[in-house]
Formats: sequence, C-alpha cells, structure tokens
Amino acid sequence: MKKPSVILAMPPIFSIYQVIAENLRFHGFEVVELIYEEKKFVYTSLWQRVKKLYYRNLLRQREYKKEQLFKPYYADFMRKLNSIEGRADYCLMIWPGVFPSSFMQQLRDKSRLMVHYNWETLEFLEHEFYKIRYFDKFMFFDPYDIGKRPEYADKLVPTTSFWFDCYPIEKPVSGSLFFIGSHAKQRIDDIRLFYQAAQEIRLPIDFHIGAKQPEIAKQELGLERVHYFSFDEALPYKENLKMVQGASILVDFLNNKHYGLSLRVFEAIGYDKKLITTNDTVVHYDFYRPSNIFVWDGKNIEALKAFMQQPYEPLPPELKEKYSFSNWLRFAFDIEPHQAITLPKLPER
Repeated sequence: MKKPSVILAMPPIFSIYQVIAENLRFHGFEVVELIYEEKKFVYTSLWQRVKKLYYRNLLRQREYKKEQLFKPYYADFMRKLNSIEGRADYCLMIWPGVFPSSFMQQLRDKSRLMVHYNWETLEFLEHEFYKIRYFDKFMFFDPYDIGKRPEYADKLVPTTSFWFDCYPIEKPVSGSLFFIGSHAKQRIDDIRLFYQAAQEIRLPIDFHIGAKQPEIAKQELGLERVHYFSFDEALPYKENLKMVQGASILVDFLNNKHYGLSLRVFEAIGYDKKLITTNDTVVHYDFYRPSNIFVWDGKNIEALKAFMQQPYEPLPPELKEKYSFSNWLRFAFDIEPHQAITLPKLPER
C-alpha cells in the first residue's frame, strides 16, 4: 500500500524540523523536506537599491527582496516537488513568511490539503495574512486569538501544540528542575524570582538560557548557576528532548508575547513530568491536574514546597494520546479516527 505523502516546508529553527520529519516517517508518511531560512538581504550596489524601490513602489511587487533571496534554492526545491508523483496528500508549513508567494502557489498546486501552524499570535502574523489564501487550514495556538479575524473564520482553526511520541524514554531521571529557553527581557523578573526561591528552599535547578550575546544575558539576569549559551551553540531539538527526559520537573516561563502553551507543557504530558509554569491559562485545559502542574506567581513559595512533595498523578491514556503528535496530525489532516484538539475559552484579562 502506498504511503501518504507530506511536504514539510519550514525554516530550520533549532533543528525541530528533523524531529517533525522523523515523527512523520515513524507514523507512516513519505516526507519531502523543504527547509529554508531567509537570510538578511545585503545590497551589493546602489543600482540594486534603486531596482528594489522600482519593483516594490512602482510595480507593487512587495516581495522583490524575498524573491531574490529565494532564487538560489528554487531549482532544488522544484526538483523535489517534481519528484512527487501527481500531488502530495498533504503540505505542513510552519512560518509561511519565509517563502515567497510565487513558491507558495507551487506548493498549493502540488498539495491536496495545505495546513499552516505556528507558535505566534495572529497579530504577530498580521503582515503574512495575505498568504492565508493558499491554505485549507490556518491553525493557531493562543486562546486569546479565538474570534479574531472573523473574515477568515472558515480557515482559522484553534489547536494546541503536541508531544513527539516516536521516541522511547532512555535517560534516567536526574532529580533536577529543568528549563531551557531564549533570553527575553519580558521574563527576566520571573526567572530571577524563581531562581532565588529555588535557592532558598534548596531545589536542584538545571537552567540553560540561549542568547545572541550570552555575556549580556548573564549580566542582565545576574544569576551565576545557569548555563548561558549562544544561539550558534544551541543543541538540536532532539538533544533538547533527551535533556527533558532526564529531568524530574520541567520549568516553563511565559514570554508574554502570547498565551499559547509552549512545547514544554506537552513534553511534560508525554514524558509524565511535573511542570512549573508562569502561564496561568494552563489551568483551563483538560489535562490540568494541581498535583502535576504548578502555576508560579513569583511569591507562593510555601505552595511550591507543598507541590514538590506531591506525587505525579498519571493521566488517562486517552488524554496523553490526544496531545500526541500522531493524533495532532490526524486532526490537522482530517484523518479518522482522531480526537479533536481545541483551545479553551478564557476569561478576559
């Protein structure tokens, strides 16, 4: 029996595409990878600047720079697309902004069902909304985006992220509280307050913070027992998952750009880990259990102590399956059977 085919089109972002592709193949898909990172456009001459202005302002070709950056990759990507017999069953795209519209049309023509997903708000993606016409489904993960942009209601689909269910758990548990994430000014106070509380009650922390300039991140946070690394040194996401598996408790700090649940939340579900998070919207989801998930508000130290003493409450198998990548795929691609994955209606802030 012929395997269903899927085009995976996305930027490399910490090599998460490798994990997505591996999981797609594990679940029986034939995968065509189109991995592309848009570089910064560098003008080589005054004439090139004038030409860009001419195309953008007079001919109204706003993607002139995007087209120029994409040119070196076009032939190889088209070769991959043309290797597909007929049309691919599915196209899964993450971060549509990197691809020019002309290539988006090629993907549309080559795909029976085209699905978008992203870890940003609809507001953040506002400048990319002209590309929504290429998709059958434009999935989003922030509950506060529900009801926004009603003119696209037929394509906008609220859903969560997922945990990757094709990897066995291999590492023994280390007993640490594990956090890995990028340095962001919006969460400096949250990280510092939790770090100080953990030190006060002698919790073993294992924090890894990435930044363009790690020394500046270290100065701004002022925390010594943290591993700072540059983005160039970032481990692939698959290695990140091994570190997650080895931790006792996962820690998650909200970035405040959105209220969508991070991948860390779903890693906790998949690997039976307790979770400490600053995203208080988590209490509105069906998998929330007070013994498994603790919402840190920066001062509830006694409650944190009590949480540390509570045993993990195993989730029902069907709930873990609901948030697995395999079920997420079946839901995204309209493959039966599947459990629908929706977002909760949240009270106004």
